Amino acid sequence: MYDIGIVGAGSAGATLARLLADRYRILLLDSGRQKCCGGLLNLAAQKVLAQLDLAPPKHVRADPQPSAVTVMDWDNHLVRSYARQYINIDRTAFDRWLVSLIPQTVDVRNNAVYHSSVYRKAESNAEGLTLHFKENEEPKTAQVRWLVGADGAFSTVRREFFPNALTPKRYIAIQHWFEQDAVSVSPNFGIDLWNDYIGIFDSALTDFYIWTIPKNGQLILGGAFPLGTDASARMEIVREKLESRGLRLGSPIKREAGQILRPFRQSSLCFGDARTILVGEASGLISPATAEGFSNAFASAMHLAEAFKKADTHTTGFDPALYRRLLHNRLWNFWLEKYRIPPMFNPLLRKYVMLSGLTALRR
Repeated sequence: MYDIGIVGAGSAGATLARLLADRYRILLLDSGRQKCCGGLLNLAAQKVLAQLDLAPPKHVRADPQPSAVTVMDWDNHLVRSYARQYINIDRTAFDRWLVSLIPQTVDVRNNAVYHSSVYRKAESNAEGLTLHFKENEEPKTAQVRWLVGADGAFSTVRREFFPNALTPKRYIAIQHWFEQDAVSVSPNFGIDLWNDYIGIFDSALTDFYIWTIPKNGQLILGGAFPLGTDASARMEIVREKLESRGLRLGSPIKREAGQILRPFRQSSLCFGDARTILVGEASGLISPATAEGFSNAFASAMHLAEAFKKADTHTTGFDPALYRRLLHNRLWNFWLEKYRIPPMFNPLLRKYVMLSGLTALRR
């Protein structure tokens, strides 16, 4: 019998397991699936990591470390660069590092997938929940008192236990990776492709944004497109538009895709109940302006761990209201992010902001 079962060993799940390992018997299910992710830690994520007394080691960092984001506004034919500080990471190495920090008292199951479409919904009983999962394709079960869904945007736990919860708007994120030798940049392109993080806005293709990120001698070209649109076709249009501006890309060495959420309303956030709790993107906590999720993943895991430690869970049980109260500052940041959306994604407002030159770098 485990105290806590955690589904997902990404930033939120691995952090929660580490923080609670000294008080609870924990089962952590690590599917081993790689997330479609640009792998940039912004200042907010860096601050939460500092609160957790963590700093990404050298072996998980990637070159270069961008000190600016360049905005290409294809609606208004404008380009501006803005000072930002990012830590560029190898996402796979970063996740492995977080898992390596988990004490050995935690039962980490690799290649373990919680799959409700194969097995019945986890059954409530007097002691807690019965988890059904596959470990290396072999069916397994485990008894837990609490279940934590840390399994990302398309969370199985959320869909299974909270089917009526309002779902944030969903997008398909696509990333193509290119070797530097296969990328040809015309002098007319005019942007430092191999040192800056580039955000591209084109309302004809998406109401979110497109990006390029240099990483260890490779270039990531990615975009987030509303679910239900032909994302692959739109990515091809992105390539054509970049080529018309002087950036020629060869054949991608890797293609990635996955769902991301974009919560426009706080009512689309779902943190669970007294038995089943959600953290990170599974709860809907992701920036609606930038799709940044690291800071929210770490912060929600940190606050959930605090809620478990503050409550006398062995006698009175877990208090979901306490978890929500501890998340108050994170929800306040959510509202601030919400009000950044109009000037970023409205072509006319974005034009005036970019023409104003506020906080822009001169190149």
